[in-house]
Amino acid sequence: MATYNRGRHILPSIRSVERQTFRNFELVVVGDDCTDETADVVRELGSEKIRWLNLDPRGGSQSFPNNAGIDAARGAFIAYIGHDDIWAPGHLEALLDLFAKDPALGIGVSGAIFHLPNDMPGSQVTGLFDDDEAKFTHFFPPSSFAHRKELTRTIGAWRSPLETRPPVDVEFLVRAANAGLRFASTGRITVHKFAAGHRYLSYVRHESHEQEAILQKMRRPGFDDDVAAIVDAARSAGSFMAVRYRDFSALEPGQLARENAVRKGMTLPPLQPVGSGHTIEQRPALCALDWRDLPEDGIRWANGNPRPRFLIPFTSDRPARLSILLTHADKDALRTLALTCNGAPLVVHLGKPVRAREGRQATASATVRLMRDDYSILEFGLCERQVTTPGHRGIGIGPIGVRPLRFSDRLRDGLPAILRAQR
Repeated sequence: MATYNRGRHILPSIRSVERQTFRNFELVVVGDDCTDETADVVRELGSEKIRWLNLDPRGGSQSFPNNAGIDAARGAFIAYIGHDDIWAPGHLEALLDLFAKDPALGIGVSGAIFHLPNDMPGSQVTGLFDDDEAKFTHFFPPSSFAHRKELTRTIGAWRSPLETRPPVDVEFLVRAANAGLRFASTGRITVHKFAAGHRYLSYVRHESHEQEAILQKMRRPGFDDDVAAIVDAARSAGSFMAVRYRDFSALEPGQLARENAVRKGMTLPPLQPVGSGHTIEQRPALCALDWRDLPEDGIRWANGNPRPRFLIPFTSDRPARLSILLTHADKDALRTLALTCNGAPLVVHLGKPVRAREGRQATASATVRLMRDDYSILEFGLCERQVTTPGHRGIGIGPIGVRPLRFSDRLRDGLPAILRAQR
């Protein structure tokens, strides 16, 4: 398990390993030069089956912890698990059955569901195939595959992302396929993947509620039926075995790794005091499933996630005033806005919608508490008509203003409460 500064949020993934029906395993957790409490979290488990290693210096990719973990492993087989992914209890047993049936097997693959954030529809399913030719066209996440330890002596170690045009996991699998190694599927879904690259700013504020939820569901009757329903829905929606390799030849080495680091929030703009105030214009940015990457006429449109996030790169030791220009085709969609800042709900005041080029616009304002020494995150709780769906554009945001709270702001915010009290 490669990890970087996930802290206590690594625990659901570890628990999914501890619950494996196959018991003769060791879990080697390898930190990529972790500087937080992750080491203490792992060590405090006090399990003889779990070992902790921490690399120095940081490599910035799963490749380096993967290679270190393989070198340290005492077992004959290597399986990988992402520090935010979940294994079903029978995962290792199903993979080992493949190798028992076919001693010459190169890569064993289990079925995996890519769960989208906040129950977005369109979960992708991969790893379920009968034809060995699938290895040349379909991607299988590391959490879903296993191989013999000596494989890396045959095809080479995991490579640095700075040396490869494809992502490092794609490059590893393609190298194995081109070496003539045989791939086989368990035919079962035993992996639940929560891709960090689908979750905008996921490395700024780590969370594990999705992983905790799937662990709880696994213990309830009917979970297998729920999984089967997801697979059936993926077949109907065209997202079954749809995670295919693209042409990476036009990319620069390391380009995709750098872009993914932006989506996850591992590469951030400079953090600075709010000072006398700033206006954040909507410029091209990689926002995963939260917002469209390219604004149109200064408006950034929602991109399907019903709880999109926005980064505020300013600090303040006192309350600040936030203002957001909102755009929607329907004025009724601009009458309410659910918004939190660093998890705290905000009281949002909405101006009267006015006609604009894209339908209607309104300004939302709220008093916020920014972090004193860290980035702040806004999270929008979009209602049904504000969410982007096929044929429905959803809500857009324009410039976002952040400035110190003035006395006039506090007076204006207090007037509605005063009037209610007088009534």
